[in-house]
Amino acid sequence: MATVKYFLQSKKNPATIYVSLSVMAGKVFKRKTEYSIDPEKWSTETNLPKKGGDVKQKNLKVKLEKLKVQILENLNEIENGVEISGDWLQNQIDLFAGKIKTTDKDVLVNCIQDYIDYLPRKKQTNGKRGVTLSTIKKYKTLKVKIENFQKHRNKKITVKDVGLKLIDELEKYFLETDKLGENTTGRYIKFVKTVCLWANTQNNIPVHPQLDQIKGYTEEAAKVVLSFDELETIENTTFKREALENAKDWLIIGCYIGQRVSDLLTLTSKNIMVKNGVEFIELTQQKTGKYVVIPIHHKVKKILEKRNGNFPYYLSDVKFNLHIKDVCKEAKINEPTQGGKMVKNEKTKITRKEYGIFPKWELISSHVCRRSYATNFYGEMPTSWLISITAHSTEKQFLEYVGKPAIDTAHQIAEFYAKLALQAKKETQMTLLREAK
Repeated sequence: MATVKYFLQSKKNPATIYVSLSVMAGKVFKRKTEYSIDPEKWSTETNLPKKGGDVKQKNLKVKLEKLKVQILENLNEIENGVEISGDWLQNQIDLFAGKIKTTDKDVLVNCIQDYIDYLPRKKQTNGKRGVTLSTIKKYKTLKVKIENFQKHRNKKITVKDVGLKLIDELEKYFLETDKLGENTTGRYIKFVKTVCLWANTQNNIPVHPQLDQIKGYTEEAAKVVLSFDELETIENTTFKREALENAKDWLIIGCYIGQRVSDLLTLTSKNIMVKNGVEFIELTQQKTGKYVVIPIHHKVKKILEKRNGNFPYYLSDVKFNLHIKDVCKEAKINEPTQGGKMVKNEKTKITRKEYGIFPKWELISSHVCRRSYATNFYGEMPTSWLISITAHSTEKQFLEYVGKPAIDTAHQIAEFYAKLALQAKKETQMTLLREAK
């Protein structure tokens, strides 16, 4: 059981009053208080000013008792994310003395809102200002989740509270109470750290000494793709419903141009340009703001010709996700595949992602387009060309996206060197034959 005691270390008048906090066997913290007293007026039995005395002595006793109560009441922080230490004890003394005041600016959810307000002005590495709407939306969701977490623990969280123990509590809440997935939880932990670092840099708000030790994380997700053979099967399947035929065409186009669904489904004939007799699709990606030019693959050309030079008719990404599952189901894309799918709990009515092995069509979503393009064409054309179309920021990011280690690039180069060596050998042999004649 924790105990708080006061003591003097000097017999001189006035003598500084010290406080000791014992939280477990062998773990005792000591700090100076703001108060002093004549040792003659100090009781070594009660470890407080002696009874009686003048008004000043009585008030000092009241203050020391109140400080003791504050320290003991706030000790529950050891279960709520704040590490108990000598610094923590000093913080309690300073708070009681009015040296530290927790303002609304120190509260984590307020810092998240400040960061959200700042995002449209944030300078990017490419020199541009602002972020995408999807990024802002993620931080708005984070704010709501931290507000709910505060209600759950019945206590506000300040930026300085964000240490390893609080993060452990937050992870447990996200996973067990909020029923979030591992990757989503890891992403939100990373966002919390980002906000705290920004609040410290931008507004000089104190942070927990363990903040640098906090890490976001991601679990490697199964990478679901449609192979060229599966795309051929889908292409050759005829659907009775026009909605599925339309979704099929969008799916095939998507797997041969490698764009996100937000860019794919907004394409029209206005996105087609012709240069030196070659047709291209040009667009500016909504998420990244990058300008992309894509040569039209003959599979895409075939669909455009079937539709008199037009793309399939528009549908929402929600309907697209639903329809392409049915497309793949009817095309018998049934191979047992590792992955995650959204499942609704009939009791709680909450929909969460479940992981396991399922028929591949159940795992198909709009993201299969960009990933299939990157995976199918990897090794078939230079990686730099693929990156120019998928618009990944780095080659490392691209290789992680298709699930290839960096050594694969070295293998590709080695194969290229081998081809050059073979070609040089053939040319030498042909030269020798000509000279022999």
